[in-house]
Order: sequence, then C-alpha cells, then structure tokens
Amino acid sequence: MKAQYVGLSHIHLRQQLAPRIWYAGSLSRCDYSEVEDKGYHLVTLYAPDLRPDLSDLDIEFRVSPTRRMVELHAVYENGELRLPDNLDSLTLKDSRVKVVVTVPNGPDHVLSRDQQENLREKLLSANPTELKVKIEHDAELPAEPAPIAAARSAEEKLRAYWTMKGSPPADRQERLLAKLAEVEKAVLST
Repeated sequence: MKAQYVGLSHIHLRQQLAPRIWYAGSLSRCDYSEVEDKGYHLVTLYAPDLRPDLSDLDIEFRVSPTRRMVELHAVYENGELRLPDNLDSLTLKDSRVKVVVTVPNGPDHVLSRDQQENLREKLLSANPTELKVKIEHDAELPAEPAPIAAARSAEEKLRAYWTMKGSPPADRQERLLAKLAEVEKAVLST
C-alpha cells in the first residue's frame, strides 16, 4: 500500500508501528492504567508522493486536555489505615482518583464510617475532580463469624452493629434502645 499516513484506531495507547503507520491512541483516559499523554495527530502532507526520508509529511502529536486517573492502594491493619508513602497531593489535584483499601476478613477488622470519612476528607483536601473509595476484603484470610450473628437479643445485635460501624451519640443510643424495647413489647404482646 502506498499510503503517506496510516492512522489506526481502537487501541488506547499511542504507538508507532512503522514510519508511516500509527495508532494515535484515545483522546481521553478510559482506565486507571492509562498514564500516558492522550491526544491526536495533526498530519500535514507536503507533497502528493512518498519520499523515503519522510519529508512529504509531518506528524504532530497534540495533547488533549484530559484528566489524569490515579489509582491508590491502601491497607487497613491493626486499626490503622496506611496510604502509600510516596503519595503526592499534587498528583491528585484535578484528577479522577480511586482508592482501593484492603481490609483483613472478619468482624474485628472493619473500617468504621469515621475512618472512611477521615480518609475521604484527607484525599478531598487535595482537590481531586472525582473520588471513589473501594473497600476490598483480603480473600487470603478466612472470615470469622460476625458478632452480630453471635448476638442473641435485638439489643445485643444493635450494640454489636454499633461496635462494628461506629456508635451514635449516647443520648441517641438510649432513645433507639427505648424504641426497640417498645417495639419488642408490642410484638410480644400480640
């Protein structure tokens, strides 16, 4: 084929297959693994015929204004959340950020709502455009039965839930327990 320029598509990574054959790549990032610049080729043809020294064309790569996608991996162990040591807040600014937190299996290894909110606040202070937090349980360790499953009464189950997820203020706990007692009494009397 005697083409001066062959532009291929579908592959997201910009790459040159031969002197005149290119994948320009995608204009924007579609996956967190795509860290390279995104853009398009501006192709200028200077002559209608192919020249061996490629002087018949000019291929200029123009970067598109696409957001970075940053995936971070954190670990929650022994009651402590550890983010990567080399975390740079400038990398997160104006980026689409996804944090994957690995938590050991079992009810004693639960990332509380307060801890999750603290993590969100810390990351949002870097001004990302988007923030996703994904919590994964370590599949290597067998899951222990939850204290909620071991609790016998509704009150014990509620207290076990609060221990796992974070307790409301004491006055609210008392109101909820009083309401629970009323509901239990009404159900048992029928």
